[in-house]
Amino acid sequence: MNEWRENVRKSTKDFIHNYGKVTFVFISLFIILISAIVIYKLITPQKLKVSFLDVGQGDAIFVQTPSGKQMLIDGGPTNIILSRLDSEMSYFDREIDVIVATHPDADHVTGLIPVLEKYKAHTIIESPVHSDTKVFGELDKHIDVEHADMYVARTGDVIDFHDGVTAQILYPQKNYQEKKNDTNDASVSMVITYGEQSFLLTGDLPTAKENKLFDSGALPKNVTVYKVGHHGSKTSSGEQLLSYIKPEYTVVSAGKNNKYGHPNVETIDRLQKYTKEIISTIDRGSISFVTDGRMMEVKTDK
Repeated sequence: MNEWRENVRKSTKDFIHNYGKVTFVFISLFIILISAIVIYKLITPQKLKVSFLDVGQGDAIFVQTPSGKQMLIDGGPTNIILSRLDSEMSYFDREIDVIVATHPDADHVTGLIPVLEKYKAHTIIESPVHSDTKVFGELDKHIDVEHADMYVARTGDVIDFHDGVTAQILYPQKNYQEKKNDTNDASVSMVITYGEQSFLLTGDLPTAKENKLFDSGALPKNVTVYKVGHHGSKTSSGEQLLSYIKPEYTVVSAGKNNKYGHPNVETIDRLQKYTKEIISTIDRGSISFVTDGRMMEVKTDK
């Protein structure tokens, strides 16, 4: 019996001696790996990604902040938005922090219906105007059952993602009064800022209302990226606005061979006077801008 006990004691001692070192090395390597990942994240510049998704004749803009927060601005005219989001989001991700419906027109909000069916929205921001269309009525029903925090966009409102990225509402003004059939006139307009970089998004805001952007006091003198108003319609992107913001990049979100002739030739002529580069989803597919707040990288599907 004593001999058996001695053999067990010796075997246990040998096991700890031989494999304890392996365990120690494994644990040490694991700690080193975790430390390296943490250090890498600390020293690697955190980036903002703003993607103008190719949804045809419509708008859909997906924003991913450095801390992983997400904002979807409009959803385009069809459920093609779902496949575009599949390319931007993790397969297991079923939540979007903020959804903005700039105005009730079908080419901006139709796609938000399947988005709300698939994803949980924490905050929904709308234009102060409504529409009696079937599409908008259906969207309203989905919003009602979503139980998200609801806000009507007004000048001065700020969406702070608490990672250096802010989205400030420039329009509609607080005293905006809804008028029938003026959905474009009430397009939610905002400027997204991260470090030295800025993105001006004006929905379908017409030239006649673009002067109201100046009243906010928050319109940057120069912007990095301007999403061309109303898909390049000649009734948006006026001389006064363009000469002030002088965007480095302008993005046209429109469908190939669309019946409206967007982007209009007159608008392109105006843009060429004040911008360094015009990029269109018609030619380049989805267009993404990635920045650490200083440097800017442009990626396109085509």
